[in-house]
Parts: sequence; C-alpha cells; structure tokens
Amino acid sequence: MLKNDKKQFLVDFLEKHQNTNDDEKQVINDTTNRINRKNQDKEILALIKALRLLSINGSLSQDGRILLKKLQRRQWIEGVLDVAPFFGR
Repeated sequence: MLKNDKKQFLVDFLEKHQNTNDDEKQVINDTTNRINRKNQDKEILALIKALRLLSINGSLSQDGRILLKKLQRRQWIEGVLDVAPFFGR
C-alpha cells in the first residue's frame, strides 16, 4: 500500500469483503470521503483507532479484523522504513 493509494485500497477492500458490518462500512466510507493526499496518514490512524474501538466493544466482524490487521501492519512497516535511514551509519 503506497502512500498515494490508501483511498483506493479501502474502496477495493469494501468491494472484496462483503461481510463487513454496517458500523465498519460507515467508518470506512467516512474515512474514504475525508481522505486526501495531505491527510491520508492521519485519516488511516483515525480509522485504526475506530476499528480498535469496535473491537473492544465486540462489534468487529472477521473482515473488519482482517482490515485492522493489514492497516496496523502496514503502518508499522512504514514507521520502520521512515526511521531506517537514521540507523544506516
């Protein structure tokens, strides 16, 4: 998931995973409506937080768990790659 295709990733995820519940669809759709090039990292973090809250409340579907796992993993990898140049020398 490159920095410029996070919105498309979320749209594609909703198309492929039809078993997401209404709360998840609403959160994902709200995020895709608010996302643009300048604030996409901030919006992805807000989406992760919203999905975590749904998980805590017990209303996260299996497809929602898959999305949360992918988003958290990619956020972690991007964070590691951002600080990697500082440890190069």
